[in-house]
Amino acid sequence: MHPMLKPALRRAWRGRNTVQFGVTPAHAVTLGPMDIATGSFLELLDGTRGLPLLREEARALDLSDRHVDILVSRLTEAGLLDDPKAGGPEADALRQRAETLERQRSDAASLSVVHPAPGSGLRRLAARRAMRVQVRGAGRVGASVAAVLSGSGVGRVEVLDGGRTEPWDIAPGGLPAAAVGERRDTA
Repeated sequence: MHPMLKPALRRAWRGRNTVQFGVTPAHAVTLGPMDIATGSFLELLDGTRGLPLLREEARALDLSDRHVDILVSRLTEAGLLDDPKAGGPEADALRQRAETLERQRSDAASLSVVHPAPGSGLRRLAARRAMRVQVRGAGRVGASVAAVLSGSGVGRVEVLDGGRTEPWDIAPGGLPAAAVGERRDTA
């Protein structure tokens, strides 16, 4: 495991020895008591180190291996940790597509909060790539819906519409003005 604090959950100190993760009531979690050394250790939870290296670096902060293991366990149980190396073979395949993954990093972060087990957010994002969605009608609304689905990582978005693009079909995030006169399903 390469523990990483979930990037979608902002951290804030509430008093001298309590840390709050997240701000929305549905997902906010407070953790304490937290001393300065443990608070400094939290900065190391960025997904770049495995547990053996984290334990070694924690010793430099005068934190025991047991302290690290308990903290990692508490953070995991609270749904605050992710593992950027987890998620199974589908997630591994998505990691190989660095440009795609970078474009959908915010989706992965949000999914990791809604599905708290380490690797679940990336696993669900990878599952989107296997989906096939059909949008019937590519006017102002249909074209925008198709664009959002495609941008969210849905593997195949098929648009069915035999009409031609009209000026009233143009919309931000949908069909561009240059598409007027083209078939809607190809525009």
